Amino acid sequence: MDALVALVSGTPPSAFCQTFFLISAAAVLSLNLLPKDARGTVMDYGARRPDAAQKSDANGRQQTSLASILDQVTSYGQIPHSWFWHFYCLSTTLSAFWAWQYLEQGSVIASMVERQASMSQGPSVELGRVALAWAMMASQGSRRLFECFFVSKPGKTPMWFVHWALALLFYTAMSVAIWVEGCGAIRESWQSPRTAMLLTPGVLLTLAVFIATWLKQNECHRYLASLKKYTLPNEGMFKYIICPHYTCECVLYLAISFMAAPPGSIFNKTLLCGLAFVVVNLGATAFGTKQWYAEKFGIEGVVGKWRMIPGIF
Repeated sequence: MDALVALVSGTPPSAFCQTFFLISAAAVLSLNLLPKDARGTVMDYGARRPDAAQKSDANGRQQTSLASILDQVTSYGQIPHSWFWHFYCLSTTLSAFWAWQYLEQGSVIASMVERQASMSQGPSVELGRVALAWAMMASQGSRRLFECFFVSKPGKTPMWFVHWALALLFYTAMSVAIWVEGCGAIRESWQSPRTAMLLTPGVLLTLAVFIATWLKQNECHRYLASLKKYTLPNEGMFKYIICPHYTCECVLYLAISFMAAPPGSIFNKTLLCGLAFVVVNLGATAFGTKQWYAEKFGIEGVVGKWRMIPGIF
């Protein structure tokens, strides 16, 4: 126990975030090793979650024992799929909270700054890059919250509360990850304020990619919302990719990770770990979505399309 306490007390906040992201990604990957019916019972939500009439396959065979057990377990704690807005409400709220903490030199961020700065051996992310990464994350959360209320159709289908809780933890960790590797620069700015130089070619290119992808993802969500129920998406990027809005999500987090890179690094390691979870989680959903589309609309409707990452997956 003493060794565990010593390990925890000697671990910087960035390592806690990285560990959470990677363990969560590994957990999602491990679920994909389950048999198809068991995997679907745990991972499918919304329209893809099978109802009672779909518990047996086309040959009339019943669920495996494992799938039956998991079906019983996941039948408890089902919550509305429409609660997705909770994720983005939390994200925007935490973005505002951390900005307020920085401006007021609040006790929460001060504690994180001192702990991270005293334990981390690497260079700190420049303050200007931290601010831009924060703005990017805040704009993404705000837009998604707006879309939940004014673009997307309210869903009445259920999802397991574990999906909901994991997403809340993810956005909480991401709100910390935006700031944590810039703690050295944050502490210096409190001691001697100075203007940061931001508009380098790399910064401008990253912002351009982020804004273009941000707008494209909004376009994808608006198109999906315009479809009649259970219509196969087949316009724009959907001609080539099953889930292009997931593709955009990955690019957005990649851009944020690049923006918040410390000197000498291409990416912010903590945010890159967050991206790893996003890729695994959305990749698993995209995999199931292609299967579901093929079963519902016919294989000819999805053949030749990438699930999420063109040329790779």
